[in-house]
Amino acid sequence: MIRAFHGLLLLAMLPSAAFAQGFDSRAPVDIDAARMDLSDDDREAVFSGAVVIRQGNLTLNADRVRVSYAKDGAGNPQVQRIDALGNVRIAQDTMRATARTGYYDINSRLITLQGAVKMNRSGNQLQGERVVWNLNSRTSSFDARTPANPGGRVSGRFTVPQPKPN
Repeated sequence: MIRAFHGLLLLAMLPSAAFAQGFDSRAPVDIDAARMDLSDDDREAVFSGAVVIRQGNLTLNADRVRVSYAKDGAGNPQVQRIDALGNVRIAQDTMRATARTGYYDINSRLITLQGAVKMNRSGNQLQGERVVWNLNSRTSSFDARTPANPGGRVSGRFTVPQPKPN
């Protein structure tokens, strides 16, 4: 197991309000992969082979993950962006999400899942082509339009509270 990039806020793909309440962005990040290739000149680390990333109660699985970073004054890596590529799966508490790719821009605090996105949380389901979570404004946007399907539609199914027996 490779311990990497302490303090990294990692792909917490869930509705923003729930994210803010249930995720510790200061928790250590654990990365487990079959391989890691580091290019300090390019300032990126590429993890491949059934990648598993855990931070707090969040788990990310993907075929491949690229971590781009800058260096602080002391030469320590400061994560700038995380790209999860291929069979992306996110799990946190009761939320599960899948997509082809996932991106997290650390500086702007935007998380994006793209490509046949499906999200399930406690029986509530959403499907679309792309979802973006803005962690600053605590808002999210689901979209189903693509260049190939400009009329695409988001679909969802939501649970309804059941009446309590008398």
